[in-house]
Amino acid sequence: MVNTFSCPSGWKVWGGPAWCGPSLGCQRDEQPNVPSTPTPPRFPTGRIGVAAVTAGPGVTNTVTAIKNAQMAESPLLLIGGAAATLQKGRGALQDIDQLSLFKTLCKTCVSVRAVRDIVPALRQAIVTAQSGTPGPVFVELPIDVLYPFHVVEKEIGGTKSARGLRGKMVRWYLQNYIRNLFAGAWEAQDMSPLPVQVPLATEDEVGF
Repeated sequence: MVNTFSCPSGWKVWGGPAWCGPSLGCQRDEQPNVPSTPTPPRFPTGRIGVAAVTAGPGVTNTVTAIKNAQMAESPLLLIGGAAATLQKGRGALQDIDQLSLFKTLCKTCVSVRAVRDIVPALRQAIVTAQSGTPGPVFVELPIDVLYPFHVVEKEIGGTKSARGLRGKMVRWYLQNYIRNLFAGAWEAQDMSPLPVQVPLATEDEVGF
């Protein structure tokens, strides 16, 4: 990544400014984040711009900039937070259909459902942004895949003293949900870049 831009609330995605080093730029509002990323001529080969924003209004504030990146054919990765998966569609704070919002603006829109899928989703999104005609991509990271296991278990794991059949069934469901959410999360994963597919003209197409 050449330049990474984020608001203070987006540091939860990066794990703090130290993780990105001097390439991390902090903005006080989401709107300048994406325009701060350069257009294709300023990107070294094989690099893209990255912006991380919070859920809801943080994501919607980037719509105009993402459209500009689409029109400029600029390879850009937008990482946005989201409500916890179990709370989607149930009136959670800042819960909106963010994927539909960017469906016509980005080459791909993905919502990560498990911790083990974060790295594969980001690797595929990065190669998609650079392959073919460059453009923006959007990866949604719900808060339950960003927070540590003990925090998620405390918040949505259910009461340990569940009473009655219904209470025990709810606790069983929540415990299985958490186990699946973090299954394979601590296993080593391949983080090497995927090969970028750049279409080249044939000799017949460029011949005189």
